[in-house]
Amino acid sequence: MKKAFKTAALYVGTAIGAGFSSGREIALFFGKSSPLNVAISSIFMSLICALFLIAGKKRLIPKGKIVNLGIFFAASVSLCAMLAGGDFVMQSMTGIPLAFGLAMTVLGGIIVVLGIEKIRLLNTIVVPLIVLCISIVFFKLPTPQSSLPFTLSKPILYSGLDVLLGGVIVSEEGENLSYKEIFASCLMICVFLFGMLFMLQTVVLSDTNGSLMPTLAVSEILHLKFACGVLIAGAIFTTLVSSLKIVSDRTSLFLSHTNKLSVLGDEKHKAFVVFFCLLIAYPLSFFGFDNIVDTLYPVNSILGVILFAIVVLRLVFDAAKTLKSKKKSTPEGVQNVVKNQINRGDDDRSCNPRLHNHDDGSRNRHRRNHSRRRNHSRRRNHSHRHNRNLRPRSQNPRRSLRRNVRDFA
Repeated sequence: MKKAFKTAALYVGTAIGAGFSSGREIALFFGKSSPLNVAISSIFMSLICALFLIAGKKRLIPKGKIVNLGIFFAASVSLCAMLAGGDFVMQSMTGIPLAFGLAMTVLGGIIVVLGIEKIRLLNTIVVPLIVLCISIVFFKLPTPQSSLPFTLSKPILYSGLDVLLGGVIVSEEGENLSYKEIFASCLMICVFLFGMLFMLQTVVLSDTNGSLMPTLAVSEILHLKFACGVLIAGAIFTTLVSSLKIVSDRTSLFLSHTNKLSVLGDEKHKAFVVFFCLLIAYPLSFFGFDNIVDTLYPVNSILGVILFAIVVLRLVFDAAKTLKSKKKSTPEGVQNVVKNQINRGDDDRSCNPRLHNHDDGSRNRHRRNHSRRRNHSRRRNHSHRHNRNLRPRSQNPRRSLRRNVRDFA
């Protein structure tokens, strides 16, 4: 049960970033849909998590260059969005542009260089506090009105948003989990995300101004802006560090396989690679948090759905292969295989007269050889009896006397 809880916390920690906690990605994918319709997405998300855990257990997760490129793209998009979101949150809380966002960026780079072990501890503190803050905001809000009907495509696309990062990362835990633990882990994820999505969509529907971060805007009305702002900034920072580590590690791996820049791929030049990635990503964050999320998050979602489809196909082919091997291993399966081979041989002989004549010739040679061996055996037995009759008679005196008396008589 401990492993199941740890896996569920890992996936939830990956899913809850700035886009999730701020309500921006919920507003993007679902708009004015009913909170209950949005919460149904948790079923699809837990199902995807279950399939990735099973695929990880069976070692069927794709690990080619295309998949690595997709992961790099998703992490880069997340990094740029977190840099832009950090600037926006810190500016809205302090009124000072760029300064605190830039400080958060530099601090994130330093933590990645020194090691992100401590950031996981921060994540275990921030996520429960975000849940508590969103719950307080939710219970203070009236029931909003929704206008859009439920469509199946929206939950599927939203579920694919975290596949390239959350699904691939959580699949590594599948090797150490039993099927009962996988089921328990996915059940926890489904229950938790169901409640979170229901509350977040209620918050989004309560934001009538179409704000950049609906959670932050609604919390300001309820005089909870500072608390929500700090927690959203914490979620942004943890996601920023995780995304930066993935981007820098993939960049170092790429440089290590080049001829002229392979030196930069070793551990000694890790700091250079990390801050080089930040130097490229930070100017891109000036496009704005809303523009990055609205434009590139749907691309991440489509790529995630494609990867999910590939994993499903691999699981189906593996199940078919396993079922076929089990049928062959049963006694009935073995008999069927033998019968098929015999029938195939008969068909070949009937279709090819040479094989048929060859079999007849072999059968005739076998008969002649058997007849020769039998005749040879008969001649050998006859000669053996003849030689026994020609043996010299015994020289025993008593036998000789009886023989002489018989001859005389």
